[in-house]
Amino acid sequence: MSILDVQNLRVRYHEGKADGDVLKGVSFSVEKGETVGIIGESGSGKSTAMLAVMGLLDAKARVLSDHILVGGGKPCPGKNIAMVFQDSLNCLNPSVKIGRQVAETVRARRKCSRKEAALRTEELLDTVGIRSPKLRMEQYPFELSGGMRQRVVIAIALACEPQIILADEPTTALDAAVQAQIILLLKRIVRKTDTSLLLVSHDPGVTAALCSRVYVMRKGQMVESGTAEDVFYFPKEEYTKRLLGDRIGKGYKAGEEPCGDPLVCVRNVTKEYDTKEGIYDISLDIGEGETVAIAGESGSGKTTLARVITGLLEADAGHLYYRGQELDGSLRKTLGRGKFQMVFQDPYGSLNPVLTAGQALDESLRPIVRGEPALRRRKVEAMLALVGLSAKDAGKYPSEFSGGERQRIGLARALIAKPDLLVCDEALSALDTRTREQILELLKTVREKERLSCLFISHDLHAVRRISSRVGVMYGGRLAELGRTKDICSDPWHPYTRLLLDAVPKADPVRAGRFRGAVAEERGTEKRGIEKEGRGCPFAANCTYAMKCCAEEMPGQYSFGDRQVSCFLYSEKHSGRRAKGYTMTSQI
Repeated sequence: MSILDVQNLRVRYHEGKADGDVLKGVSFSVEKGETVGIIGESGSGKSTAMLAVMGLLDAKARVLSDHILVGGGKPCPGKNIAMVFQDSLNCLNPSVKIGRQVAETVRARRKCSRKEAALRTEELLDTVGIRSPKLRMEQYPFELSGGMRQRVVIAIALACEPQIILADEPTTALDAAVQAQIILLLKRIVRKTDTSLLLVSHDPGVTAALCSRVYVMRKGQMVESGTAEDVFYFPKEEYTKRLLGDRIGKGYKAGEEPCGDPLVCVRNVTKEYDTKEGIYDISLDIGEGETVAIAGESGSGKTTLARVITGLLEADAGHLYYRGQELDGSLRKTLGRGKFQMVFQDPYGSLNPVLTAGQALDESLRPIVRGEPALRRRKVEAMLALVGLSAKDAGKYPSEFSGGERQRIGLARALIAKPDLLVCDEALSALDTRTREQILELLKTVREKERLSCLFISHDLHAVRRISSRVGVMYGGRLAELGRTKDICSDPWHPYTRLLLDAVPKADPVRAGRFRGAVAEERGTEKRGIEKEGRGCPFAANCTYAMKCCAEEMPGQYSFGDRQVSCFLYSEKHSGRRAKGYTMTSQI
C-alpha cells in the first residue's frame, strides 16, 4: 500500500518564471515503512515538489495533479504528514523558547497536559542527539548552533507522529558524526514505527545510506528511478552519472605548503558564553594565500572562532595579529570593512530580502568604487558570472533563488570587496554536489589569482580535503588536532578525528550505512558531567582510548613536526618515556 502517491504533479508560477512549468508532470510514490530518496542539482525542483505536496506554495504558484494522496486520503500537515525543512533558522520562532515550540506540537497531536508535553519534549530532544535537553528547552533558537536548530526541527516533525515525513536536506547543517547519528536515528524510526520517509538531498552518500529506492530529478522532471543499487551502481542517464561522479572530486590536490608569511595569527584566544560553551586557548596561523580549514561537530566552536577573527565577537583572552600587528579596535578601524569578509552558513538569513542581488553586491562595492555607477554595475555583472549566475540575476530578489543560488550571491558579495582573508562559515552546506565542486574550483582559482587567504569552516570532510592545505579539528571548543590536511585525513592521530572520518557516508548503498560503534551512540546528558564541570578532556566520555587521567586533567597541545594533537596518548608523562630519536606515529 502506498502511503504517499503523487501522480502527474505540475507547478507553474503566474509571474517571475519565464521558463514555463517548474514541475512538468512529476510522479512518485512511497510505500508503508519505506524510505525513498529524490536527488538532483540545486534548482531542479526537489523542494518545490515537497512544498506542493504539503500545500505550502504561495498564491503565485498554480498546482495541478491527477492526485496527491497520503494513506488514501488528502495530505493533512501536522497529522498524517510532516516536513523537515532545509533552513532551520527560518522554521523556528526566534522569540519563543525551543521547549515551548516542541511542546506546542506535542500538545496539538496528543491533547495532553503541559507536564506530559514537557516530558515528551525532553525525550524527543534527547532522541535527536541534543545534549542537556532540559537546558536547551529554556533557550531561544539564536542561542543554538545551526546543527542544533536542525535537530530541533526534526524533533518537532517527530512530535507529529505522522505516517510519512518529508525530509528536505535534513542533514545539511550537521557535521559528519552527528549526520551519521541522524541517519541511524531515521532508519530506526522507520524500522520500529513503520513511518515512511521521503528524503530530498543533494548528498548521494546520505541518500545511499538511507534509501531503498531513488528518483533522480532534473529541470522539473524525473529522469531516472529505481532501486538504490540500480541507480548508484548502474545509472542509465548521463546526468545521473555526472551527478554521482561529482562526489568523487577531481582537479585539486590538498596538502600544499603555506604560500607566504602569516597573514593572521591567533594566540591563546578564549571566548566563553554564559552556558559555559565557547572556545578555549586556540592558537593557529593563516598564511598569505593559504587555505586553512576548521572541521568539527555542530557546537564545537567553529563559528565562534570565525566571528572572533573577523571582529564580530570580542575575545575574552588571547591575542590576534594581522601582518605582525596586534589586531585591536584601532587597527580594525584602520583596515576598514574590506580586508576580512565572511560568507555565512545561512544564505537567506544573511541577505537583505528587500535588496536585489545586484543591489546587495553594489552595497559592498560602493565604499571601494565611489561615484562610478556604470563601473560598479559592470563589476557586479562580472562577479555574478564568476560565481555561475547571469547578469539577469542582478534584478532578482533572494526569494526568487534556490538555496544554492543564494549562497553563490553571498560568496560574490564577499569576493567583490577583494578581501585579504575570506572566512567561509559552512559556505557550501546548501549546495548540491555538482555546484559544490564548481564553487570549490572557483575558490581555488580566486585564491591563486588574488593570493587570497581563506579560513574554510565546514563539517564536510570531502570539501576540506579538496580545498585546504592545513586543517584544525575542533571538539568542545578546543583544537583536538592541527596539521597538514593530507596527513590528518589519511592518518588521523586523535580519536575524535578518526570518528569524523569514519562517519562520512559513501555514495554506495552497501557501504554507506556502516558506521563505527562510537558514531552510533546517542550522546546523552549523563555523559556530559566531566565536560560540564570543566574537568578532563572534553572527548573523554565518548573515547574508547580514555585513561584515568583523561577524566581528571585537560590535555595540552603536543607538537611533533607540523602536527599538533591534544591527547594524553602522545604525552610522555601519561603514556611513557620514549627512546631518543623516536618518531611519533598514530597511537590509535
